[in-house]
Amino acid sequence: MKNSDIVETTTGKLRGCIEKGLPIFKGIPYAEPPIGDLRFRNTVEKEPWEGILEAVEFGFIAPQPDIVGSSIRYHPQSEDCLTLNIWTPACDNEKRPVMFWIHGGGFHYGGAPSPRYNGEFLSQRGDVCVITINYRLGALGNLYVPDEVSNLGFMDQIAALKWVYDNIANFGGDPHNITIFGESAGSTAVCTLLSMPAAKSFVRRAICQSGALDSQGHHTEGGILASKTLFSRLGIKIGDIDAIRKISVEKLIKKENEIRLEKWDKQDWTGYPPTIDENKVPDHPLLAIGKGSSKNVDLLIGTNLNEWTFFSMLTPKLQLIDWNGLTELININLNKLDLDKTQVEKLIDSFKHSRNNPFEVLNAISTDVTFRYPSIRVAEAQSTHNNNTYMYLFTYRTPVMGGVFGATHALEIPFVFGSLDNTEFGVYPKRDEINSKISELMMDTWISFARSGNPNHNEIPPWPTYDTDNRYTLLFGETIKIEKDPLRAERLAMEKLPFKYRH
Repeated sequence: MKNSDIVETTTGKLRGCIEKGLPIFKGIPYAEPPIGDLRFRNTVEKEPWEGILEAVEFGFIAPQPDIVGSSIRYHPQSEDCLTLNIWTPACDNEKRPVMFWIHGGGFHYGGAPSPRYNGEFLSQRGDVCVITINYRLGALGNLYVPDEVSNLGFMDQIAALKWVYDNIANFGGDPHNITIFGESAGSTAVCTLLSMPAAKSFVRRAICQSGALDSQGHHTEGGILASKTLFSRLGIKIGDIDAIRKISVEKLIKKENEIRLEKWDKQDWTGYPPTIDENKVPDHPLLAIGKGSSKNVDLLIGTNLNEWTFFSMLTPKLQLIDWNGLTELININLNKLDLDKTQVEKLIDSFKHSRNNPFEVLNAISTDVTFRYPSIRVAEAQSTHNNNTYMYLFTYRTPVMGGVFGATHALEIPFVFGSLDNTEFGVYPKRDEINSKISELMMDTWISFARSGNPNHNEIPPWPTYDTDNRYTLLFGETIKIEKDPLRAERLAMEKLPFKYRH
């Protein structure tokens, strides 16, 4: 392995490695380790180190439960996890666009070392700097105790953004052209950062993949309930931060996981999401975006056609659901909206017209409620302030298991990163001529957007901006095309539901 040149940063000297002609820097600490007295405290800037830091190995991932099938299942974990990684074509003065990736995992699990997030292909293809980060997860990242602890994982993300802003020029990047992008919880994080005053100086563009803003999310009562449950299970007085700092990380993660699995049995997917507080997230992010909190940020946002199969295929009994069972389950899943049986039945009827059975309708409704409609709401809100707002829909069906997953959740990630050869497991397909072409088009689209705020390029159809009059959407599948207001009937059905995005 060949060494890179030494790079000066505000926190010390770094030396990475050269792989396939690309300088790569891994495991760069961007903040002090949040351990000991710094556990459950706001992120602390990294103190400069002495000598040269050898940045050639990924850092620890955040402590998290064991997830079967995870691409980083066996990667070492530690609370000392606040590191980032950089791929760059050259450490020069070229001022390249910067693409800053925030991983998903429901704010429970995941990490930057996943082979899906290999920045090599994007960096080389687009002459861009690619950044991936780790941040605190679960209660360690988003425990909410009023006036004490909140949104720590988001403060980690902002600290990483600041480090990149301060130093990326020495790695050949432009600090004034940073695009934040993420998937699932990472996309929710991107949307949330658009509402956070502390992130405002660092973000020029944003790409949101399959994760927006739940109307029931961010509210303080949910954060308080999650924290009370955890304190109670740990046998600690509610709100006693000093006591929970002394609990071993192994015990903390074990109790978190027990609570999570119990919730899943009840179709409750909530965990430790961001929470509205006075200073960090002062308003529900959708309302803040609607008021212009990110009016200077260009936005590309979208979802996958069959998001929910990623979850429903893990529950075999759901595949046998009948129409009566579907009505009951939808009513349970939407219980916070206080729908009556007639409203639920009308919703189901709106989704029946192009689907063959209750299981397909369940997946379509759950996809729209959780992913597509919230993303539409963000696009609507942002487009009133910034014309550079674009919507996509990923429609490529994975051939794995005969295609039953369709265009499922997270499937687009290796297409965006060009990492199809790195992800031949689970729902991810082997590279072939068709998906290689789709991947190349998506990479070029993301790169074009990061460069200029306009995703158009010569290999895709002319792509108009998104507005509520036309709702133009680019479909990425075996056919690449523009559609006006795709799945309109389903969108109109969603608009009739009483979603309440409260302060």
